[in-house]
Amino acid sequence: MRRGIVPRVGRRAAPVINLVNLHTGERLPVVGGRLPPLRLTNRFLRCRWTGHRTAMAPKLLRWVVTAALHFGAGEVHVVSAFRHAKFNEMLRKKGRGVARQSNHRLGKAVDFRLVGVPVHRLVAYLKKHKLGGIGRYPLSNFVHLDTGRYRTWVGK
Repeated sequence: MRRGIVPRVGRRAAPVINLVNLHTGERLPVVGGRLPPLRLTNRFLRCRWTGHRTAMAPKLLRWVVTAALHFGAGEVHVVSAFRHAKFNEMLRKKGRGVARQSNHRLGKAVDFRLVGVPVHRLVAYLKKHKLGGIGRYPLSNFVHLDTGRYRTWVGK
């Protein structure tokens, strides 16, 4: 044991939530609900197609982590976050149900799932707190969350 470090017996360890970017395979740990620096968050949530980054809305990840802590989920799968305008337009033209003026283009939206938490339960929690735009995608098994005005919808 190193000098000056006294173990705290009987204390519960801070919860660790692993954010997993499903397209890059990268992991970003969140310990005790403390968010990583924005520069790391912005890199982690970058456009998967172009690699471009943007300044993500800080409250967005805070909402995701708060939901994970509420449900005791140790892992969050990030399906999509920032999308470069070119990538967004390509997805829209392919008929993927992507809005032309998507909040993803502005760094104000994330599509995610909490491992072990059914989508309908996560949506109910987010609706209860009226956290921006909430889209439920039951077939794809993820939730869209953005920082816009409160509204809800169901996609595929």
